[in-house]
Amino acid sequence: MEGIIQNIQQVLGVPAFLINQCTFIPEFIREAIIQAIVFVPWLYFIYYAIELIERFFLKNIGLFIKFCKNLGPVFGSVISVIPECGYQVLASTFYSRKLITRGTLIAFYISCTDDALPLLFMDFSKAVVIIPIIIVKLVVAVIVGFLVDIVFFSRQKLENTNAVNIDINEPGCCHHKMMTVEHPPYWWAHPLLHTFNVFMFSVFVLIFINCLIMNMGGAPAVASVMMIDSPIQPVIGAVFGLIPNSLTSIFLALAYVKGIISLPTLMAGLTSTTGIGLYALMKYNKKNGDNTLIMVILLLTAIGVGLLMQANMDLISSIQGLFH
Repeated sequence: MEGIIQNIQQVLGVPAFLINQCTFIPEFIREAIIQAIVFVPWLYFIYYAIELIERFFLKNIGLFIKFCKNLGPVFGSVISVIPECGYQVLASTFYSRKLITRGTLIAFYISCTDDALPLLFMDFSKAVVIIPIIIVKLVVAVIVGFLVDIVFFSRQKLENTNAVNIDINEPGCCHHKMMTVEHPPYWWAHPLLHTFNVFMFSVFVLIFINCLIMNMGGAPAVASVMMIDSPIQPVIGAVFGLIPNSLTSIFLALAYVKGIISLPTLMAGLTSTTGIGLYALMKYNKKNGDNTLIMVILLLTAIGVGLLMQANMDLISSIQGLFH
């Protein structure tokens, strides 16, 4: 087994060796490319597995809606924690068609991590926070989802599933159509495209962060300027997370890996991020007041989670120690 691992490390080290020979490229750019490119096989494996799960639910869309209706926020939070924004697009579409409750939609949103979690493995010392992040997001998503449903119960009237056209042809991440189950090549082609997009986004973000670190005298200096120890940073992170783009979660994850934002800020940003879920909601749900209410609930929840963690960092550090 050790021999196999050593061979794999040697193979993965080839791109780094070749890139380091390109001395005409600035060191901070080479470092960014190496960090991102070595991670590509891992990303493709993850996104291929996720694609198969997504295809299953798209092929059995009635089952997906049944779970959403019967289990509500519980199912929404569990399925949405998978690092893929397609589930938030589905949830947004179903909510606009009155197939799921507002609480279930918000549970989908709060539990979303988009592309952040896989990227935390770039630094194994930071990857230990993945399990605590998942646990916190699941608990918060379920609690807030049920509370929202209780508060707005009398105002929610769901449609009969059989009376609604449930064909899904909305664009998901990478601009592919959600319903591509009839086209098996997409099972490997979309994960490949998604991996490429995340790789390119990661390279650009890492170049930007590396440039800041190089010109400002190190990561601690950048972190200080970004108020890493202040409760203001988690609030900014929560607001930043609302930007409906996969680049949002990628930036949050890599900024945390590089040590320029805190765990509470990462948590706040990942609580409010929805991938392109909010974009789909605003596109298909024409009730602007309703959309605003959902975003306010999402933002307040994210800020609350971030500030609560910021105020209890000693306890959080102790819990983190259990996973090392």
